[in-house]
Formats: sequence, C-alpha cells, structure tokens
Amino acid sequence: MGTKHRYESCKIAFNLARFVYLHVTQQMIRCTPKGICSWNFAISGESHSANLEFQGIRERGKLIIDNESFEVTKLGVFSGTWTLTGNDSPIYTAHKPSAFTRAFQITGPSCSAQLAAESALSRTMKLTGNAIRCTIAPDHCFTRRATITGTWEDFRLLSFGFWLTLVTWRRATNKSG
Repeated sequence: MGTKHRYESCKIAFNLARFVYLHVTQQMIRCTPKGICSWNFAISGESHSANLEFQGIRERGKLIIDNESFEVTKLGVFSGTWTLTGNDSPIYTAHKPSAFTRAFQITGPSCSAQLAAESALSRTMKLTGNAIRCTIAPDHCFTRRATITGTWEDFRLLSFGFWLTLVTWRRATNKSG
C-alpha cells in the first residue's frame, strides 16, 4: 500500500468524521425577534420550537416550549436568581454569582450548566455542562437575531439559557442608550 493511497484513505476518513460531527451531532436553532423593537423571540429548529416573552420592565416572563407553558421569575429586584417553573414546580434555577460578570450557574434535576460570555467584548455566550455544549451568537453586530449551535439533551435548558442571554443583552442595551 503506497503512501499516496494511505494519505487518500486518511483524508476520506477525516472528511467523513468531520461531516458526521458537523451535520449529525451539531444542531442549529434560529432565534428571531417578534418585532423590530421587541425583546420577545421565536426560536425554532428541526424538531423544537419556543416563544419567549418578557413581561413588563421586570426580568420575568413566559416561555412556551414545544407547546408547553413555563414561567420565568426573578427572586427579587436586587437578586441574581431566576427560576424556570412548569406545572407549579421549579425545573431550572439560574444564579448570577457576581454583578460584574456576564455569567450564570444553572442547576436542574438531572444536570448543571454554566452560561458565560465568550469574551469581554463579545455578545456571544457559551452554554456548557454535562448534557449541553452550545454557542449562542448574534448573526452580526447590528442585530438581535441569533443562532444557537451545538449539542443538548434538554431543549428547556437551552431555551432558559437563551432567555438569560437576552437578559444580559437587554441590560447592555438599556445601559448604552
């Protein structure tokens, strides 16, 4: 077996592995604001969809995930704790450990995750944990449209992570304008 033949075999195997990684394990979700000035979003992918609605000026709201209704509540005005509740029981709780960072610790019944800014100057957020590894990124610098790529097991955790991302983006917009 010649060197060129081994090289071609390795190249084919690499391209096949890359295709499987990018197209089978990676998933993509599109996140679109419901209006030009709205912070309410519709998110959808191949097998899941959700609607995220903020209620008033407080950081609380309603999520409809795969036709199931959930509430997001904040513990208090100066608190850094949010809870995703469904059927009158908490599903996930997010805690912001510091008011000076864009990071959240999320805990739930079967997993825990961390949502954190990719860098100090970027709006891109990383959601990582034992059952999730995603990137939430704006489509470009002048829009609120976003794309979520990665792998996850619980779409509710992903939707809650995007909700928290919107909280940070909304706060940054309110401070700059």
